[in-house]
Amino acid sequence: MPGKIRFGVYELDRDAMELRRNGVPIRLQEQPLRVLAALVERPGEIIAREELQERVWGKETFVDFEHSLNKAVNKLREALNDEAGQPRYVETVPRRGYRFIAPVTGLPMEQPAALQSPVFEAAPAKPALHRGRIASIAILVAFVAVAFGIATFLLGRRPEKIRLVETKRMAAGSCCPTLSRDGKLLAYVSNAGDGVGHIWVQQTAGGQAIQVTRGSEGEIGPDFSPDGTHIVFVSGSGNIYVAPTLSGEPRLIAKAHGAYPLFSPNGEKILYWEDNDARTNNKAMTVSVEGGEPTSLNVNRDFLVHDRPLWSPDGDAIIFYGVRKREPDKPDGWWIAPLTGGEARPVHLPGEGQGFSGESVRAWIRGKDGAEWIIYSVTNGEPWQLFRLRVSSQGQISGKPELVTAGTGGLSYGLSVSEDAKLVYATRTFTESIYEIPLDSRGQKSGPTVQLPFLQGVDYGSPSLSRDGRWLAYGAGVAGESNSIRLKDLISGGDRLLDDKGRQPGGHRETTISPDGSKVTFERDCKSGKWANDGGPLPCGFIIPAVGGEPEQICEFCTPRGFSSNGAVVLIQQYNRDGRTQPPNSIAAVDLSSKTEKGFLSAPDKGVYHAYFSWDDRWVVFKKVIDDLKSQIMIAPVRDGVAGKEAEWIAVTDGRYDDDKPQFSADGNTVYFVSAARDGYLCIWSQRLNPVSKRPVGVPSGYEHFHSLTQRNLNPSLPDFTVARDKMMVNLPQFGGEIWMTQIE
Repeated sequence: MPGKIRFGVYELDRDAMELRRNGVPIRLQEQPLRVLAALVERPGEIIAREELQERVWGKETFVDFEHSLNKAVNKLREALNDEAGQPRYVETVPRRGYRFIAPVTGLPMEQPAALQSPVFEAAPAKPALHRGRIASIAILVAFVAVAFGIATFLLGRRPEKIRLVETKRMAAGSCCPTLSRDGKLLAYVSNAGDGVGHIWVQQTAGGQAIQVTRGSEGEIGPDFSPDGTHIVFVSGSGNIYVAPTLSGEPRLIAKAHGAYPLFSPNGEKILYWEDNDARTNNKAMTVSVEGGEPTSLNVNRDFLVHDRPLWSPDGDAIIFYGVRKREPDKPDGWWIAPLTGGEARPVHLPGEGQGFSGESVRAWIRGKDGAEWIIYSVTNGEPWQLFRLRVSSQGQISGKPELVTAGTGGLSYGLSVSEDAKLVYATRTFTESIYEIPLDSRGQKSGPTVQLPFLQGVDYGSPSLSRDGRWLAYGAGVAGESNSIRLKDLISGGDRLLDDKGRQPGGHRETTISPDGSKVTFERDCKSGKWANDGGPLPCGFIIPAVGGEPEQICEFCTPRGFSSNGAVVLIQQYNRDGRTQPPNSIAAVDLSSKTEKGFLSAPDKGVYHAYFSWDDRWVVFKKVIDDLKSQIMIAPVRDGVAGKEAEWIAVTDGRYDDDKPQFSADGNTVYFVSAARDGYLCIWSQRLNPVSKRPVGVPSGYEHFHSLTQRNLNPSLPDFTVARDKMMVNLPQFGGEIWMTQIE
């Protein structure tokens, strides 16, 4: 294996015996480094303790081997911010040895110089507080250097650099950090207590975290009052509350659909973003800390505010991300608007339009010397950089951008700078795993939900089960590589590759297996046709025998979905060649023997998606889109292979939520689906049906909840969902996060 090896954000130079994180050297003793070098040589294998003894200390050295090896492994875990109980890198195999479980990549050539910063001391790992497309994904350290070069080019000049002292991890499994003005307290969101995200507070100097909120809906978006005695936050339903920092009951300030609340610099008002009606009526609002009627700011008359507004240091202006109402088709941008009188002025940040979004501006602060700064982020894929830029009290940009810090992975919501120049920010991770829910003969859950035991460091999605529950087709992806389509025998445990070609890294991987498990459909990138929103390639549909062979294309600009019971017909999702949603997308049926395609389901003004037959082929269940935030589960009768017209469609859900991925139960008397809006989390719901008419009986009920696994308000199109006779499976995105603190000198 090459001398330089990378895993996650770390790089080990075995020749120089040096460990780096994001290109920054970490001081570590020789013995832990030798242990690491031995483990990464054979990732996934168990390295016996006796072999490590010989590799690290040699045959002729006499030491207290057990104690010395344990100490070396503990030091190594401290350097990697790893934990024995929930390892990401070094796993203990009891009575045998250790195993390196993260993906490893060799760096055979000399890499460009990474960002230079002072040497980090290895910080002791803290207990995880636990909370999960992004992270623990391995990104080359060279990417950071490349991204830095891109940012430099975009900014038109090489940025100045700020000197930072040691960066410390403050909390794991957490998000949304904020500092008290004096820098003594840190507040953040974690689901460590009951699996629901709540506000926690701890001293920045160290010590135990204290849980501040305990609402059943969860809370997010904390911000300290100027004197540090209170915290404002948003409940799961969007209402604004203020609570004492250390003890006491929260007080309702405003009933709203709010987000990102911030105390004004004088502590008298709260600024927040009102998130209404998709992107058509979003506003910047304020409300008194004493409560009362919220105030719509003047800027809302002329602008659509598309992301969080921030206070100026004096509280007499805001900076926000949006577009003029009279020019809604123009790109969004950043604007500074006075609270009383005056016109909003555009803010042109260096690098604007490259790696920018509504979260690019992170803070508007004033330093001890009275200078005001805007802190903003630039991303290029996974690498990210934070810059600060001088701004006058009138909002005029001046001077050169200064690089504050940089890293790989994802930069999450939440950044705060205290008066004593502490800087706290959050990074996020993203993984996908497949979960199995056992079923009895009545379709009821018959045992605990379990995660399938696949290798770590790989994202698994789009599960599809044969009806007998033996065969599982799925997609697997590793960062920077084309997704693979695989087939697993759930009885023998055998697993085979079906296809690993024709997809961009991170691209299409939708799979569907035939009812008898004999063939699998999947996506590859089409040679022409691109999505209108991001320019990515449209998918084309392919089919392959389960025993392997050469894939055969069955449709263009499409995603294969449900098979008929005999496997002779497959329903496909059709897309427009230009990647747009108008005219509305529809469903077609492909006869696999004749290779002919004919229309199956469509609506004149709404798109229909994700169609699957009932097990007797007499009905089809699908999703009809209502608008950007709502969709409806529908059923249509099927006669002689032809679906009924829209007048015969049966509404299973009422269209008030974003429900998705419907599937029939084996007996056809229940429809299962996923939804994130019904209780704020991505969960499985069920709707009983009349056995004859297939009309809903009662209202949907929660079937399986994943509150401790997923974040709130996720897009229900993220997972795929499949039902067999004895089990169902779903892939779930899991987001994690870490909070980091440093000091700007």
